[in-house]
Amino acid sequence: MLIGDLTRVDFKLGLPQVIAETCEYLKGLDLEKLDVGRHDITDQIYMNVMEPELAEADSKQAELHYKYLDIQVLIQGVENIEFGVTYPDLAKYDAYREDDDYQLTPQIENKSTLTLVPNIFVVFYPYEPHKPCCNVDGKSAKIKKLVVKVPVELVK
Repeated sequence: MLIGDLTRVDFKLGLPQVIAETCEYLKGLDLEKLDVGRHDITDQIYMNVMEPELAEADSKQAELHYKYLDIQVLIQGVENIEFGVTYPDLAKYDAYREDDDYQLTPQIENKSTLTLVPNIFVVFYPYEPHKPCCNVDGKSAKIKKLVVKVPVELVK
């Protein structure tokens, strides 16, 4: 997992090239004006822009991916994301959905919580469980965010 701030001059420092280039692309966009839905960035990389309602973490499932990494960027609002970085026990997850590249579980082992504000990005690598769109301070709210899907084989 990586965390960064698109407003920092040095936000690309230490990032793998494809992640740095993708974040540079995002930095050049007017994120507030992006329409909800899928936007292709390259022939292999795309982003989904969404406006979900936050919910209690206990009411949500955690997800993980095998083939793609996520670059999640908050555009409006504030959001908690629960996550884990230890290798998950996949026996505690439901069936893998190959077409959509995800698997779900109600609990994250050794979980931590990250609070995102606008322009903060977080990168979740394959097998890093994460539970996005969780309430902050017990308050539900509508947020705007984007999730970029990058094939893991592009990370060098």
